[in-house]
Amino acid sequence: MKKYKFYSDGANKIIAVSSYAGRPVRGVAKCDPRDNFNQKKGEELAIARCNLKIALKRAKRANAEVEKAKAERDRAQARIDKMTAYLTDANRQLIQADNELKNIENRL
Repeated sequence: MKKYKFYSDGANKIIAVSSYAGRPVRGVAKCDPRDNFNQKKGEELAIARCNLKIALKRAKRANAEVEKAKAERDRAQARIDKMTAYLTDANRQLIQADNELKNIENRL
């Protein structure tokens, strides 16, 4: 619980504040006026809501990073394919040039 700061109005609301990526994230627990206010239960609920927000932010960021990595992979694979075709063509031309030179030398 040390990673949270708590704020309370002392009557019916507790706010748990933590951080994600250097930014504050809040979880709020508000007591229904018909219920008795309980500080510990309010803190537990506020922490759980704060953690859910952080988990959602982490999942969203992780998904974006995976998509970014996939796009990078696809660009890299396209470059590999292009360079493989270039290498194949270069090797074909090398063999042709070598054969042509040998044919000319054999005719001399």
